[in-house]
Amino acid sequence: MHLFSVSLFRYALIGFLCSSPLGLVVAELEDRRPSSVRNALVPGFDKKGRLAWELKATEVAPRPDGLYETVDPFLKFFDRTGVRMEAKSSSGIFNLRDGFANGDDCLSVEGTGFSARGKSWKWSQRSDAGSHQMIFGENGTVSFETDLRKYLSEEKSPGIEGCPKESEDSGPKKTLTVARANSIEFLAVNERVHHFFLEGNVSVEGNELLLTSERMTVEFAKERNSSSDDIGRISRISALGKVKLSQRGRTSYCDSLGMDVPKGEVLLEGKPARVVDEEWGAAIGNRIVLEKGKRRARVLGGEAGGRPRLELPPIPNLGFERKGKRP
Repeated sequence: MHLFSVSLFRYALIGFLCSSPLGLVVAELEDRRPSSVRNALVPGFDKKGRLAWELKATEVAPRPDGLYETVDPFLKFFDRTGVRMEAKSSSGIFNLRDGFANGDDCLSVEGTGFSARGKSWKWSQRSDAGSHQMIFGENGTVSFETDLRKYLSEEKSPGIEGCPKESEDSGPKKTLTVARANSIEFLAVNERVHHFFLEGNVSVEGNELLLTSERMTVEFAKERNSSSDDIGRISRISALGKVKLSQRGRTSYCDSLGMDVPKGEVLLEGKPARVVDEEWGAAIGNRIVLEKGKRRARVLGGEAGGRPRLELPPIPNLGFERKGKRP
């Protein structure tokens, strides 16, 4: 929306609100407080006067503490490109002046490239680290329209007898990566960087990939010349505490994991970290690197007493029986 159009819309909307009972509540132009307002529309603006969020609700009722109880709240969040994401719930308590809300019922959030839902939610227009902070304190789930498997997959062969394999992108089907945790926080660091923080029984499940830990951070970033309205691509994943990465034919265990997506590299650290492969055995060391497109684990030198080692699978029985005593 053009800046002039936004300003015109803002002033027209403020004029409407100030002439309505809800406008009297928000601006405190009168001492009296109405019992409730139905089909309310309330805008919120950032420090530069731009439209930052908009609340629609079937009913808004003021409380003695200056907050407002809402029924069926529907929130829209804006940035320079337009609507950033939308959120809705069956109820919520709002601080309309400061841009803050919370609720116990389930809140559903839809954004371009992701969706999230959970209970015991909190929202803040501004925080110390960014904007539109969204926290789910119970039963948090977030889905990303991306496939983590491709970041660690092996190089594909051309197929049998030279016949090319069918393209995975031939259909309209979208692959989702689903993350679950006891608590999930979303934060827009700026218009190009977004973070998801997950804590407690964390699991991230994709196509033939499962990553579990106690805490995790998923970072998204957009290229500077990108004009899309999504949150960008996953740039890094950091996991801490009892980390387990399960892939087809291989399982990794470590204390901490760092996945550099653009580089296509995963660093496992622990005392020690361990990668178990069904084909070639186990690699053990304080620091192990997994590389995209290569079914191998590179064990780096560790601290004193933590020498890297390789445990090969047992040699199969070749059918030779030892007879007699050893010479």
